[in-house]
Amino acid sequence: MYLPLKNTFEKILKITDEDWDIFESILETKKLKKKEYLLKQGQICRGIYFLSEGTIRTFHINNNGKEINTAFYFQNDFLREIESMTNKIPSQKNIQAIKNSTVFYIDKTKLITLYEKSEFYQKLGRMVLEKLTICEQKYSSFLTAYSPKERYLYILENRPELIEQIPLQYLASYLGISRESLSRIRKRI
Repeated sequence: MYLPLKNTFEKILKITDEDWDIFESILETKKLKKKEYLLKQGQICRGIYFLSEGTIRTFHINNNGKEINTAFYFQNDFLREIESMTNKIPSQKNIQAIKNSTVFYIDKTKLITLYEKSEFYQKLGRMVLEKLTICEQKYSSFLTAYSPKERYLYILENRPELIEQIPLQYLASYLGISRESLSRIRKRI
């Protein structure tokens, strides 16, 4: 059942069967229906998730009440709300299923216990966190370094799954433009 997660770990760092058995014993499975929340703004994130199947988005509500999409997750992606989880504070973000989804959940307390017992898991955890941080930095740079048209062309070439699977209003928000502007850009290309 948890094979996709094991395979993802294997791409990052070789894992022994014994280490995997220990890790597998702390995993939980959560199923989400389309539009169901994994985390709502104001709740505290209590762990890390791995998306086994489906599509999930992260967004927040700005001061004008508008949804601002900040990330999309697909099969074999890790997701979390690190500030809330680390500092035990209410999340400023929402995590919601775009499609019916299945996630594997790792409770932070159980994960910390693993870190304390095993250098292997400390190293694996650090490598996963570094990978996630790099993705977030790329997105931040992406928004400031490119014009709206360049952003769209970039995802068209480098992240076509966003265009194929994400509703237009979510994609426009992610690109930092209105839905109408995105429609005009798409017509010109």
